[in-house]
Amino acid sequence: MFKYIVKRLALAVLILLGVSMIIYFLIRLMPVDFIQSKIDAISRGGATVDENMVQAMYEMYGLGDDSFGGILKGYVNWLGALCKFDLGTSFVYSRPVADIIVEKMGVSFAVAFIATVFEFLIAIPLGITAATHQYSLRDYVVTVLVMVGISLPSFFFGNILKDLLALKTGWFPPSGLIDSSVTNTGINLLLDYVQHMVIPILTIVILSIGARMRMTRTNMLEVLNSDYIRTARAKGLKERVVINKHAFRNTLIPLVTSMAGLLPTLFSGAIITEQVFDLPGIGNVALDAMNRGDIPFIMGYNMFLALLSVIGVLLADLMYAVVDPRVKLE
Repeated sequence: MFKYIVKRLALAVLILLGVSMIIYFLIRLMPVDFIQSKIDAISRGGATVDENMVQAMYEMYGLGDDSFGGILKGYVNWLGALCKFDLGTSFVYSRPVADIIVEKMGVSFAVAFIATVFEFLIAIPLGITAATHQYSLRDYVVTVLVMVGISLPSFFFGNILKDLLALKTGWFPPSGLIDSSVTNTGINLLLDYVQHMVIPILTIVILSIGARMRMTRTNMLEVLNSDYIRTARAKGLKERVVINKHAFRNTLIPLVTSMAGLLPTLFSGAIITEQVFDLPGIGNVALDAMNRGDIPFIMGYNMFLALLSVIGVLLADLMYAVVDPRVKLE
């Protein structure tokens, strides 16, 4: 086990190095001069920008030399800063990128984590019941409802729920994270958070359970047709024991594979959903940074997601040994 982990960590370092090269060189090769755009914005605000300040801004962000040697030098400097956990300073916020990510990812994590819990609690039982009652009315109803959910874009469905549950009925707030017109503390503040997060979480859950349910149903059907399941039934075991103890555990293996992308999903933010409901999460901030050409934030944010993705894959590989005793990590 230890040798396997060390080997995978070494491979993870090589993967992150390759990702860092791709991110840096793609950003540097973009035809848009974001520093000049920032200078133009300052000038439109009435401030005067002299040549020394322009040159200082290019040098500060390592963009002063566009030759291959200059780009290579900039990459080495940026990579050295990454090794020190320095993601750079944001153009837009004039603050360290790492501080912005830590500050904003809490909201995104809370929404994504709660939605993921409900997604698993709903999707997996639906997938099991659809598989164990194949071609029945229950299977068709579940499949149709799930397909409807998969087909709806998040911005469209989110706005429908906002209109129905917030604007027309007034049951929940339509946007934001707190009610700025009221000063709440303690339990009242917590309830205010909960009220504002109900519709975004509901949107994510309904739109995400489809894929998980279909995967569970497909894997369960494959397992139920296995020889050892027929043997278990022939031995007289109760159907509940056959399904829950023998079939479902083997269904977990593909689900563990899908969980490799769960970690970056929890921290990356639901960009479109956060835009629809105006949530101050990391996804909303990332989209704004991309629209405004915040190079350091874009690069730092993508490296952050790459690191989470590598960790997620490693954890998924380790979980194989937990759900399947046949898997030996060597």
